[in-house]
Amino acid sequence: MTSLDPSLISLNQHLESFLALLEEEAIALTSSNSERLGELTHQRHSASQQLADAWRQLAAQLDLPANTGLPALRMRAFADATPSANWRRLETLTQEAARLNRVNGRLIEEQMHRTHAALQVLQSASSRNLYGADGRLSDILNVNRSIDKA
Repeated sequence: MTSLDPSLISLNQHLESFLALLEEEAIALTSSNSERLGELTHQRHSASQQLADAWRQLAAQLDLPANTGLPALRMRAFADATPSANWRRLETLTQEAARLNRVNGRLIEEQMHRTHAALQVLQSASSRNLYGADGRLSDILNVNRSIDKA
């Protein structure tokens, strides 16, 4: 066990929790469960903060700035040695988090596209006065009306 292992174990645990939230987010996005998405947003923010704190702790332990990327951390931590199992786990988890984040980003874009298309249909319908103030179809669609009464 290296002196970094306690920090790596903590960081990996935070990453695993974050990944679980990303997976739940993907399920909520594919099922259009906006209520669950709202809950997950708050949980994800909290998990992100914990993850950032664990990352900063690892960077500080290596005497590097908090915004140092994974490759630079690896070079400092294992310049002359083979990375530990905990480090390899960290790399695997960060790659999976990046992948899931991209997938969720695409799902969000698709949802936004569908929502935008639905809004355009509704705005188009409202601009043609298809519905009256009471929410009923207006007379414009009255097929019983003859042309001479129009």
